[in-house]
Amino acid sequence: MTPTLSKKRLKFAVPILMISLFASCGSPEPDENGKETAHGNTVNNNFPDFGRMISPADFHSMYPGEKVFQLSQDYPLEMPGEDQLPEFLNIPFDEDERWMEYINAVRDYSFEGMIDVNFVAQESKTRKWYHMPWMHWGPQGSEGFHGLAKEAEIGPYQLGPKQTEPHQTYALGFYNEFAGYTLAQMWKDGDNPDPYATQKPHGFPVGTVIFKLLFTDADETDADYLVNPMTWNAYITPSWNNGLDTGRVVKPMHLIQMDVMVRDSRADKYGTGWVFGTFCYNGKLNDGKEGAYRAENLVPVGIQFGNDPQDTTNFINPYPVSRTIINPNLKQTKINPDSTRLPPQHLGWGGRLDGPVDLNTSSCMSCHATAEFPQIAPLVPKQAFIGDTNALGQLTKLTETQAAEFKKYFENLECATPYTADATSCDFSLQVSLALGYITEWKDENVAGYWYSEYERLPTPMNRDGSPKIQASPPQQ
Repeated sequence: MTPTLSKKRLKFAVPILMISLFASCGSPEPDENGKETAHGNTVNNNFPDFGRMISPADFHSMYPGEKVFQLSQDYPLEMPGEDQLPEFLNIPFDEDERWMEYINAVRDYSFEGMIDVNFVAQESKTRKWYHMPWMHWGPQGSEGFHGLAKEAEIGPYQLGPKQTEPHQTYALGFYNEFAGYTLAQMWKDGDNPDPYATQKPHGFPVGTVIFKLLFTDADETDADYLVNPMTWNAYITPSWNNGLDTGRVVKPMHLIQMDVMVRDSRADKYGTGWVFGTFCYNGKLNDGKEGAYRAENLVPVGIQFGNDPQDTTNFINPYPVSRTIINPNLKQTKINPDSTRLPPQHLGWGGRLDGPVDLNTSSCMSCHATAEFPQIAPLVPKQAFIGDTNALGQLTKLTETQAAEFKKYFENLECATPYTADATSCDFSLQVSLALGYITEWKDENVAGYWYSEYERLPTPMNRDGSPKIQASPPQQ
């Protein structure tokens, strides 16, 4: 690390970190170059906690007694022992009679000790959870109330027939100690992360659990299942396309979805190594719960451990959705059939797993499989936006599903394997891809120079709503 780079890191980080000090004290001391070093069995580079927030004076006067978000970044340098492997790894995830038990156990594992502390990772007494660094960077950077980063646009009618206006989604991800070990390997040198930490022979170890909470500015007037919401304040843009870098406002955001990723060795035989799960919020089930305990209103949408490449059913459940249509031919996606608890879901292409704020022409696994550095591949291929539409302008059938790029999107990709030959694998973690891209942007701006590796490949800037960013007007979800 050069002294110039270190000084510029300090200049950029200090104003944000001054805000975070109001929330917590006792962070490790930086060395004389301003970079934190490994202490014992952890590494902490004192990355900025968030990127957008009201002033400290306004925060203390308007929200007395509250704390701002603090990045959990004491990443462990030692791999957790086998005795810390989640017990649900003994539950079959691919059996019709047991998959629901598995995914609910993943949810319980994620919530244990976290609901009690309103999902403040550092305060959990049950197990340690970590956040991804560098989510503060750029116009979509994280905000200071809860660390939510701008995630995706919700198109009209996507949530239901009453939702006539677009909305937006912000999200926060959590990584358990197995995942935290990989983050430590990647970010040992905070200015020069190792992108090969998530590529074979490395990658996230078995036992990795990642969960993400997604919040929206839509409410019960848009979708009746958002009644009795779990609400967090957030400093966000007034709308998805308004004020990317300026003009943010404090708005209440409502929990709508939870995504989980589990590195499970039993999924290796399906050619992926990962198990994905998605939950939808249903406040109609609230039954007196308050605060963070309302997260228990999240209902499993389904589970996915492969893309069923053999099934080419060209089907889309168009917006607005009246019922969940389950494709019985899918073997590597399991969908919750309980319509009394689960609100109607559009799902993904051909009925593959997708959440309520996700594109109905994609799938959880296919989108995450593209995670790489640099992000050469689009999160969703252009063919997923081309097809027949209904009277509301919503896609009803894709017309270019025979394209090689589209077929590849629904193949099964082995964990820690690059999606694109000229990139390194981020092992299905889009946040890893974002973080590596963001620090590269920061270096280019602050060091006023470039690295030869940036010219070896042709990256495609990532757009978190899944649409190709190179287009002047992103296609409507």
